[in-house]
Amino acid sequence: MLVPTFSIGIRAHLLLLLSGWYTTTQAQSNPSEKIRQIENHLLPAIVVEGEEVEPLNISDRMKQLRIPGLSIAVIKDGKIEWVKGYGFASQEEQRPVNENTMFQAASISKPLTALATLHWVEKGTFSLDTHINAYLKNWQVPDTKHTTTEKATLRQIMSHTAGLTVHGFRGYAANEEIPSIIQILKGEKPANSPAVLPDTVPGRIFRYSGGGYTVLQKALVDQLKKPFPTLMHETVLSKLGMHHSSYEQPLAERFRALAATGYQINGKALKGRYNTYPEMAAAGLWTSPSDLARYIIDVQQSLKGKSNRLISKAMTELMLTKNLDLYGLGPMMQNEGDSLLFIHGGSNNGFRSLYVAQAYHGNGVVIMTNSDNGFTIIYDLMRSISKVYGWNFYRPMPVKKFTLSPEQIGGIVGTYSIPDYSFEVVQTSGKLYLKPHWDKPSMEMIPESREVFIDRDGQHRLELLYDEAHTVTSARVFGDAFKKVK
Repeated sequence: MLVPTFSIGIRAHLLLLLSGWYTTTQAQSNPSEKIRQIENHLLPAIVVEGEEVEPLNISDRMKQLRIPGLSIAVIKDGKIEWVKGYGFASQEEQRPVNENTMFQAASISKPLTALATLHWVEKGTFSLDTHINAYLKNWQVPDTKHTTTEKATLRQIMSHTAGLTVHGFRGYAANEEIPSIIQILKGEKPANSPAVLPDTVPGRIFRYSGGGYTVLQKALVDQLKKPFPTLMHETVLSKLGMHHSSYEQPLAERFRALAATGYQINGKALKGRYNTYPEMAAAGLWTSPSDLARYIIDVQQSLKGKSNRLISKAMTELMLTKNLDLYGLGPMMQNEGDSLLFIHGGSNNGFRSLYVAQAYHGNGVVIMTNSDNGFTIIYDLMRSISKVYGWNFYRPMPVKKFTLSPEQIGGIVGTYSIPDYSFEVVQTSGKLYLKPHWDKPSMEMIPESREVFIDRDGQHRLELLYDEAHTVTSARVFGDAFKKVK
């Protein structure tokens, strides 16, 4: 839903700064015109033809989405142009976000793990196309009917084509026992995820696998004979000057004062502030946008042959080459040639993050939040930054709104259910809203046809199914078919 915007004047800037609402780091003492435009003109995912677009203000949007804090780093021409924090790293402590605030990067851990792996490939410790079991001690990827002719390799694991199971991990709350990596790989208690094993032929299909990166974590530890946080610090973090970053899980005491607290959809803090992720290669990195910007800049410089502290120009080109799907060896790739982007997002409980960078032009953005609602505002900001800087990242999608009759609207309104979950579709002033019966906020659903709707933030599609009498029977959304019960 669109909300009214307001322009932040000098007095309001001072009030926000004094209240801890934001902090900024840049060459100038005052925010630049570009920052002001971005803050006051967040762009929606959907632009409905014929509707006036009301620009969103960042502070209003954060309040609307119950997002306590976020931090942005913008890279221009190979340098960090500005870093800015908004809101609070901890609402309970009233501790504001600043340039050194550390967030859980979640799956952004993967491309940095891949970078370290490629470094050791060039050192001769690993081969990209050798069976991963050659590098594993006291646990092996099990053979199944899918591995009789093909075996999982480092190249396949880093590009999510190794046929390995387990998409992602939910972490462990403060009062939960932490499993060993072998318990995680075997799916044994106290692990809360199933066993990692091949259930498709390696190399045949793309399927995202955090389980694969956990296998890679064990291979790195077994071969380099160092704890994973230590080898990542020595191989990547220290060399890139990422001084406010760590793969330590649980997070080391020396960093806890910098760590953001994670918040749920309903705005409540996670128990114990944040979960622990022993699946470090897949989800364990704590970092800041400015530190991730240093990683991005090094990749861009390496691609030009100007900085090869970690990997060569040729290896960087290989890392940024698409495999079976959109992924290279670590990052996701978008566009082609001169317009090539490398991207990765992250989603741990209480945290959402995204980076987008131009491979050949030295520009990029990193946004990190301490909220399960974070992706909505991340994409709002990415669209705004793209417009202000003229970059090819994200832009609003034009939608032609289908006109529904009052009778059709009345036939859609009601309750939809599956076991354990239900939601309502309600109407207000002729607009339809999906109202979940859990913590997720209500969403305006824009009709593209009688059957297909898209939510105002562009993250969900709803498909209605009708019977022969043109009566709505069910709705497909959130990956499931919900039956209309009343």
